[in-house]
Amino acid sequence: MTTPYAHPSLARIVDLLGTSAARLLAAPAGCDNPVTGHSVLDVTEEEGQAHRGAILLAVGMRPDATALLDALPALGRAGAAAIALKTRGADTGPLVEAATAAGIAVLAVADVIPWRHVDALLAAAAGNSGQDAPGFPSAAAVGDLFALANAVAAMVGGAITVEDPQQRVLAYSNLPGQPIDDARRDTILGRQVPLDDHYMRIYRRLWRAPGAVRIGDASPLARLAVAVRAGSELLGSIWAVESGTPFSPEAEQALTEAAGVAALHLLRLRRATELERRARGELLRSLLAGRTPPVARFGIDSGRMTVLALELPASSGAPADVLGLQVADLVTACAETLTASASCVVEGQVVYALLPLPEDVPQARVASLAETVITRSEESLHTRLRAGIGSAVADFADVPRSRMEADRVLAVLAGEPHRAHVASIEDVRCQAILLELEETIADNPRIRLASVTAMLNHDAERGTRYAETLLAYLDAFGDTTVAADRLHIHQNTFRYRIRRVGELFGVDLGDADERLVLWLQLRLLVSEGRAAPTVVGPHQVPGRD
Repeated sequence: MTTPYAHPSLARIVDLLGTSAARLLAAPAGCDNPVTGHSVLDVTEEEGQAHRGAILLAVGMRPDATALLDALPALGRAGAAAIALKTRGADTGPLVEAATAAGIAVLAVADVIPWRHVDALLAAAAGNSGQDAPGFPSAAAVGDLFALANAVAAMVGGAITVEDPQQRVLAYSNLPGQPIDDARRDTILGRQVPLDDHYMRIYRRLWRAPGAVRIGDASPLARLAVAVRAGSELLGSIWAVESGTPFSPEAEQALTEAAGVAALHLLRLRRATELERRARGELLRSLLAGRTPPVARFGIDSGRMTVLALELPASSGAPADVLGLQVADLVTACAETLTASASCVVEGQVVYALLPLPEDVPQARVASLAETVITRSEESLHTRLRAGIGSAVADFADVPRSRMEADRVLAVLAGEPHRAHVASIEDVRCQAILLELEETIADNPRIRLASVTAMLNHDAERGTRYAETLLAYLDAFGDTTVAADRLHIHQNTFRYRIRRVGELFGVDLGDADERLVLWLQLRLLVSEGRAAPTVVGPHQVPGRD
């Protein structure tokens, strides 16, 4: 049975266009009403059925144009969905007020986008509204990019690749008879341009250029490249490989014009990617928090999977949300050699990745992936990350546990800067347990020994070192010689303090259970600086503290 075509809502049209293309200034009737199509507004035309549910393009009209404001009541009666226009810095207050009274939405189109491109974007948004849930036109947009690459290759006379701002290959031409070199072949096979300083200098030169740029130092065959932009926003680039003879000025012009067309496709593709990432991110966020989302939408079945957590630096020169998305993209790209179904979400200063693990992939491969991400992040983003890896779990219900373990690993790495930047929960299991116990003691004072509390207070008030001394004694298994050497004090001073510990605080060092609890609590509290011990001066002798 064929599913009847459903018109997209105004909200979906605006969502697909993206904020770089259009902004909604008013929606008095809400955003859920269907949009039946779009057409150019002719204010001299009588109101009719053709306007019902349509977005009307006010081409060449100012927001304060009298003819436009006068036409709004009739357009509202005709059931028009929205007016789309370019504000060009003019006051939109009267228009918004009049449109609100007429029940018509107002859509402000970016001034830099030609109206023919607006027409194509609206057609693309409406044409992709019927895709399967979650309804993203990724495949269509990518398919159009490949067709565009072939068309541009025919016009320019050289093989074409289309890249995003992270130098990932999105599409390429495959016309016969156009030579390519090893650099293009490797880039297509790896789907990524090498991120070294040489290539980054070339890209910086390209991004600054207003039009097509000739590049002869990237590989054996010379290139012609152009940046793809929407206004001042960089969307990607198009590269053409020379076919034995230098590109003509006509080829440069054709490539520059192709950038305008490619901007439409890249806007669609980027918006689709953003929507898909947002939807999968919300699913993953729910899963990590212990809620049970419709996990089938992840596209994976229950099985071995693990959580990788990457901590962003507190200050990196870039907003945390922007840097987080860049790292998430990096994880997704690097994870393709490990799994095809990685999902990422940014939570504050941490990027979480859920990694399904095929049966033949050992858990140790996740650490290698994390090392690769950290290396690439340093090279391309100039950012040093820390990575924590949770244990592999067999069911979605256990994913929150893997996430908690990954968080524990990050906490251990943050507290021990001498450690490597990547660790799994198995690498730091003991330290992670101690952290958890420390939190338990801090949150539940009732389980702290009264003798420990009294000892810490006595040290803080009188400048003594009983807690530190007892901890050293327990660490050395009661060997006073070793413990005294560690504290750099005389053995008689050390023995005196241990005796006073028993007298002042009622500590029974002959009880094995009490020794264990004393050692654990002192290890957690003193090592974290909570006892704030005061260093004893050389003038102090046994019997003075």
